[in-house]
Amino acid sequence: MRKLGMYSASSYLALSLLAVMPGFARQSGQKEDCSNSIVGTWIITVTVNTPPGAPPFVFTDMFAFNSGGTLTAASSLFNAHTSENPSLPAPLVVDTSDGYGAWKNADDDSIALIFRRFLFAGANTSTALYPWSFLGQYIGVNAIQAVGRVSADGGTFSGSFTNQFLNLGGAVVFAGSGTFSGTRLKIEPLTP
Repeated sequence: MRKLGMYSASSYLALSLLAVMPGFARQSGQKEDCSNSIVGTWIITVTVNTPPGAPPFVFTDMFAFNSGGTLTAASSLFNAHTSENPSLPAPLVVDTSDGYGAWKNADDDSIALIFRRFLFAGANTSTALYPWSFLGQYIGVNAIQAVGRVSADGGTFSGSFTNQFLNLGGAVVFAGSGTFSGTRLKIEPLTP
């Protein structure tokens, strides 16, 4: 009899939680249709401003914007093997983590965001710019700030950014800026 009572109480608790869970989702502020919100995953094309006559510096990032105001970023260029890229200038020859940060809606309908990547020593990382003693050592931070807008139909996101690479002493080793544009990652039908 006691087992039956505990089973009934557990079942009641589980059913009660299931009944109120949809209310929690609605209270969080996330709409069922987030098509005109930044919330979601985006494929972003990043274009770094370069001096006249220099080749274009363009790469792809993937951003996931969460409803709570956090974001994560992965990059086709800045990753765990960046230091092996022979075409990068010395200040960028470092290995990096993924990016983690925050975003918020600004008063003028734009979206402000900030994120950071950890920098690590790679085989070709300059010890003059980033003092280090062993491969993989934490040597600095990549700091990015950006402002952008989501299109009225919610399908594109574009704006501008500033970017700094700082060593652990706080010295700016590289600073740059540029623009970005992206498209929302959407669920598509399965392909055979």
